[in-house]
Amino acid sequence: MFPNAPILGPLYWIIMGVIYSVNLAGFYYRTKDSKIQMTWWKWLFSVLWFIGINVVIAGGFTLFGENEMRAGLYFTGLFGIIFIILGVGLWRLLNTR
Repeated sequence: MFPNAPILGPLYWIIMGVIYSVNLAGFYYRTKDSKIQMTWWKWLFSVLWFIGINVVIAGGFTLFGENEMRAGLYFTGLFGIIFIILGVGLWRLLNTR
């Protein structure tokens, strides 16, 4: 990723870990403030959705970086739409009492 800078690779992953941790903590406090009853399977679905959307974004931009613009657009578009629909369904599932 950063071939001539040995410190930037670990620093990048540390920053990414901090961003993911803050995101997960923010989701926890958001559900707590909204009085959403979270069970273990709702947490599982939420984490799986979060991992899936991150894979779609990372995969699409990896294809863009490899100069595979068409494949990146198809990958990001198709799976992005699928995960947006799944996200709306998850949001509706979380907001049911």
